[in-house]
Amino acid sequence: MVGVAIMLGLGGVTRSGEPVDFSVGKGLLDKYRCQSCHQPYEAGNAGPSLHAIAQKYADDPHAREDLADAVVNGSAGAWGDVAMTGYDVPPSDLHQLVDWILSLQH
Repeated sequence: MVGVAIMLGLGGVTRSGEPVDFSVGKGLLDKYRCQSCHQPYEAGNAGPSLHAIAQKYADDPHAREDLADAVVNGSAGAWGDVAMTGYDVPPSDLHQLVDWILSLQH
């Protein structure tokens, strides 16, 4: 996780405060094929909705770095038995993707 935090320049900041347009976030979702397991507001084939993820982490000060870590390194056990594979997402896209996911809490 520290590697991802340094790579993104997070330094404990939970969100950049810069809104990510829905179409930009959806484009990143498509680009990295996240929709094969996740959908914005409905449960996906193997994973929770991005809205559910955003709600779960809404009050977590480490949400941004934790979600970035999960995207890059994968995760298991947070949402059941299905493990998430890590993906090679460049830092600039990762930053926008995670911020967009967290914005879906409303």
